Amino acid sequence: MWWQRARLYPSVPGSVYFISVDHPIVLNQRGVMLRRIAFYMVVAVPLLTTASARLEAQSKAAAPRVTIQAGTLEGSVDSVTNMLVFRGIPYAAPPVGDLRWRAPRSAARWQGVRDAGRLGHNCMQTQVYGDIDPFAVGVSEDCLNLNVWTAGTRGAARPVLVWIHGGGFRAGFGGEARHDGAHLAKKGAVVVTINYRLGALGFLAHPALAAESRRNASGNYGLLDQIEALRWVRSNIAQFGGDPSRVTIFGESAGGMSVGALIVSPLARGLFHRAILQSGTGIGLGVERRDSAEAHGVKLAASLGVTGTGREAAAALRALKADTLAGAVGSSSGLPIQPVLDGWVVPRPVDSALARGAVNLVPVIVGSNADESDEIFGAPARAFARLVTARGARAYLYQFTRAGADSASRQRGAYHSAEITFAFGIPRPIQASAGRAAYDAKLANAMSEYWVAFAISGDPNGSSGARRLPRWPAYDAATDAYLELGSMIVARRELRKARSDSLDAVARGRGGVRP
Repeated sequence: MWWQRARLYPSVPGSVYFISVDHPIVLNQRGVMLRRIAFYMVVAVPLLTTASARLEAQSKAAAPRVTIQAGTLEGSVDSVTNMLVFRGIPYAAPPVGDLRWRAPRSAARWQGVRDAGRLGHNCMQTQVYGDIDPFAVGVSEDCLNLNVWTAGTRGAARPVLVWIHGGGFRAGFGGEARHDGAHLAKKGAVVVTINYRLGALGFLAHPALAAESRRNASGNYGLLDQIEALRWVRSNIAQFGGDPSRVTIFGESAGGMSVGALIVSPLARGLFHRAILQSGTGIGLGVERRDSAEAHGVKLAASLGVTGTGREAAAALRALKADTLAGAVGSSSGLPIQPVLDGWVVPRPVDSALARGAVNLVPVIVGSNADESDEIFGAPARAFARLVTARGARAYLYQFTRAGADSASRQRGAYHSAEITFAFGIPRPIQASAGRAAYDAKLANAMSEYWVAFAISGDPNGSSGARRLPRWPAYDAATDAYLELGSMIVARRELRKARSDSLDAVARGRGGVRP
């Protein structure tokens, strides 16, 4: 039959098609029908292709774009919250080759539009913790990137929350699911999460590296990354709708210790205006003496076949593979990895600097979880609140008490890191084994409201949403006022006072400063 011999010939590939047949007599005998078929083939096909092209163009048009100092970014829209998201933005040049173990340099400019729809590489690490998998997007030394969530790029400028992740200074990344900034952005903040160098690549102190430094300092490369990220925020966040004069740094565990170090670092002066320290302060744990840190660095280098403290040792260290260095400080290495009292980035211990030194004095929220170590987290949180209030700044102390409803979760209690998702407004723990509680959504809403209100004004009671919640009293050493965050959200006094008093006395005996 004639239609079995019909063929389609494109006039322009991918657009309009014409029909023809092999036998001219069939064409004459079936002319009317052929014209109908030809009409549908010539007209209908281009309509379909035009509609497809229009949908593709609309999709591209919906992708948000922002132009910052380095170039133009194209992000995406969160499908659940409709927040704009920009991922994998480089805030510094890749710290590779000769730039390994040096202060970060500015990111290079790019031409055209850069895709900001995917996470960038995570910093070099092994999988230290079962709930932190860094390998989904890959690990690399080229990892100094950040992510931004915002409700929009126009209108009144909104406060900025900059998250510094935990992970023992060995693990973690800004793009973890528990750090999703969409809910906080929906409540009125612009949220930034960052990567920073980890392990030996971020915190190796070594005499050979100090010798080549103009400041005779080594070991705080990860902190220098955090400071560079804050400089990026100051220069670029207005393009995302953020207010560079209202920047709050917040972090948990090693991230909280980083916040404490930044508060006492002269290099971070003027880069932030409020701070939140969750289960980590840098008091008692989180900063190491220079002599001890360099001794550990020499030991680590020797384990990798590098000896000496001169220029040749520095060159040999830079010649090592990145994964070799990452593996050398895994969870079983026994070597401490943390910021260093280098006399430059961190000139003094956090407690003595807060008591007597020049610091970046800002309002703070500080606290711990009920089932963490009081010596490492609980008592230092109270000490931090006392030290900053003695200097005239406001502090708000909390204890997180949430536990799942099942018996195993109740026994586990409010463990280390349990509060993170709730602070981000996510109404569930990141670990399914932590169970669920009937009040999870209420708690997540309350914590995220307090955090955003604090970012707005330095007072967690200040926003319209927070004013509907129980009032959070400012810390007062006379009453040890704090807010319980759990099945009940309630103001209380004298949080484990006898225990914290005893631990403070022990710390003083070891040379620590406690008011």
